[in-house]
Amino acid sequence: MPGDAERCRDHAKECWAWAADTKNPSLRESLTDLAKRWARLVTELEATRILFEKVGRVSATTKAGPISMTGRPVVEQWRTQLSQAKRGTNDGRP
Repeated sequence: MPGDAERCRDHAKECWAWAADTKNPSLRESLTDLAKRWARLVTELEATRILFEKVGRVSATTKAGPISMTGRPVVEQWRTQLSQAKRGTNDGRP
């Protein structure tokens, strides 16, 4: 499954183990860097999952759904931007 934090965590552990076993300094550095990237991805995936869960709870409790920084419902902004893009009048403003 794409975005599976557990699989990313497993990949990070494998990279750490391989880095510990190798005698080649260049390979060790590359594997260590790769392990750090996998670990960072785990953190980002878990943070994103938590954020989506919270946004889902908020949108379920509000009639209009999530509200943007402008105070307009996000869905309304997306519809407006989509219709402007179809007409070719999108000037970049929400």
